[in-house]
Amino acid sequence: MSPALVEQPFAVPNLGPLHFGQQKSFTSKGSDGPTMPKDKAWSLPAGAYTPHQIVEANAPLLEVVLHHLGPDPPGSLITSREMLLDNLASNLALETRESSITIPTRDPSRIEMAKQAIKIGKVLIDYARNIDGVQCDPGYVVRSPCEGHLLKPEVSYLMFGPRSLRHLMQIYNEYLHQMVMLRDALLPFENFEDVIIPIDAEPASVVKSAKFLLAPELPSNNVYGFQYKYGVVLPAFVVGSNSRSLLRYIPAIIDQIEEQVAFQYELRDYYTADRIEVPVQETLVSGDKIDGMLEQNGTTGLQATLVPVPTESREVRHLQLTLEYSKRAPVKIDLGHIARGRRYAYVVGCKHGASSDVVPKEVKVHSAWKVLIESGPGLVMANKGIHLIQASNNIELLALLGKLYPENVIFKEQGQSLEQAQEAGKGLPEAGRFIVESVGEEASIMPS
Repeated sequence: MSPALVEQPFAVPNLGPLHFGQQKSFTSKGSDGPTMPKDKAWSLPAGAYTPHQIVEANAPLLEVVLHHLGPDPPGSLITSREMLLDNLASNLALETRESSITIPTRDPSRIEMAKQAIKIGKVLIDYARNIDGVQCDPGYVVRSPCEGHLLKPEVSYLMFGPRSLRHLMQIYNEYLHQMVMLRDALLPFENFEDVIIPIDAEPASVVKSAKFLLAPELPSNNVYGFQYKYGVVLPAFVVGSNSRSLLRYIPAIIDQIEEQVAFQYELRDYYTADRIEVPVQETLVSGDKIDGMLEQNGTTGLQATLVPVPTESREVRHLQLTLEYSKRAPVKIDLGHIARGRRYAYVVGCKHGASSDVVPKEVKVHSAWKVLIESGPGLVMANKGIHLIQASNNIELLALLGKLYPENVIFKEQGQSLEQAQEAGKGLPEAGRFIVESVGEEASIMPS
């Protein structure tokens, strides 16, 4: 008998006589490939997965973190596993401090989507809490490309305190990121638990989506922008946008040698970059005194441009933001690391509050030009203490974000209080931190 005669049409539940197509039984096989790939960004092996299988396949990330945190201290009221999963639950929830998505629940047109996000989040957390017998490689290391999800104070102390290792936050960030992306992908589907999701081996991103459309033959790995026949595509902040992750088409050509080039991060792994301590502090400079200070130090006439830097591949370039102050040597900052630093920076949310030029003695104050010019090669670290750095304009601000080690950098607008800024970031009293302030009159280029 012909298979076509055996297959039955799909019957629509609750709509009686409605039938269409042919009933099929699809199975999700997942993949037999390695779940912890070496020397590459985290991604699941190519295959077809249910949401439950995706949660299971990402579980080794959490297990690596828990392995290195070690046993919980005697008398602990809550286990490390419970703390980390509670943080994930808060990231997936709405209207919490750690929420990764904002859906106005009072908007009638969005109530259904808000309820859907809450429902999916609860199901994913239930999956994660009930997974057992997970195998992992304790030596696994991954550098997460995610934007950095907020942590509860107790989880922040756990991940950056004495029990942790420097690279564990990257692994946990990736775990949170994978769960948030899964929740977002499932939002359109009423029966989201039944959806079979095909996954390619290469992780997707906004840049890869744009490149696939406009310049599919260019390399994709470690890329944040590209040039093609009809212009350049770069992160939108390059043209003054405050978008967190969107790209901008620019009708211009940067590289004059090759028609099509991909722009890669110069530092694939910023953990391996040379690090230097922040220069000696100065005095606080209010906005109306910035110009005088720049002129006094021979740093007037600031000019800036983007310069392509050749690599071993003719299809790949690094892009440098080059700042030229009069009477000073040029400052060169990789645009990729600027994008990374901007993405990882904590932004003070509230725009109202008392502000003063009186800075507590424990806060060390610097000007952007001094940090940029006098710090030398490498990424600038603050091993201890609070350092306030003032930028006179958005170009200096971007350069700073590419020069500072992106571990505990906080951005505040002029007019916001230091108290507000000090409440942002990791919040560990012994950890050094940078508070970056723009005292120029330009519109903010930081995500709101």
